[in-house]
Amino acid sequence: MDTFNTTKELIMNTPVPVQTRTYKPVSHSQLIDLTLDSISKAGFTLDKETYSSAVDGQVANGRFSISNVADTEMQLQIGWQNSYNRSMSLKFAIGTRILVCSNGCVSGDFGAFKKRHKGDIQDFTPTAIVDYIKSAGDVFQKMQKDREAMKQVQITKRTKAELIGRMMLEEQFIQSTQLNIISRELQSPTHDYGAKDSLWELYNYTTFSMKETHPSNWMNNHIKAHTFFNSCVEEISPAGISEEELMRSITQLSIF
Repeated sequence: MDTFNTTKELIMNTPVPVQTRTYKPVSHSQLIDLTLDSISKAGFTLDKETYSSAVDGQVANGRFSISNVADTEMQLQIGWQNSYNRSMSLKFAIGTRILVCSNGCVSGDFGAFKKRHKGDIQDFTPTAIVDYIKSAGDVFQKMQKDREAMKQVQITKRTKAELIGRMMLEEQFIQSTQLNIISRELQSPTHDYGAKDSLWELYNYTTFSMKETHPSNWMNNHIKAHTFFNSCVEEISPAGISEEELMRSITQLSIF
């Protein structure tokens, strides 16, 4: 399987394209500096920073996990996606990193923005990044609730097969490569997610299979996955999970 992981130095040294009347680049280097500075000013502690790229650095992702916004299973993760070849807009999202396996979960309906490389992007981006990182604690709490709701939805082997088919054929955020990985995880799991035969377990098998997704698709596909599994909570368990039940199940949250 191809790997797109790279170093900070390589993407920082990728030549930034020339600005034109209709195109205003935001450099990978600027995004890294803005993100790290905003994390520090928000009072968060950086744990890991990881980068991936494609097309000789023309497309790049940065992901930053936070050690002091975490519980026993996952920690806050801040991510962005940028391009120099005009193939996509700048995207910024807040999600989580699963500690046992380093899987990523990205929320698209809360804590995400995208902006085309034109107009006021160079002025808008610094302010937006600071504001989004300041709200990251709220996003993390939402992701905790999403996780606990998925844990409480038990699914049969047939339901798993139906959901996998929909992910591949209808939603199209997994392909044959990911399908093979999910199948192997169902037969012989690499990690224990503490909720056997639950929607949460299948979600993690799915994000585990998406680790080597092309950088241009990584964020969008993870947002699609999170949206899909959230919708399945209500679909499979129409009665829903009460707020009190969810909060009871969330333990050892630490935000400073």
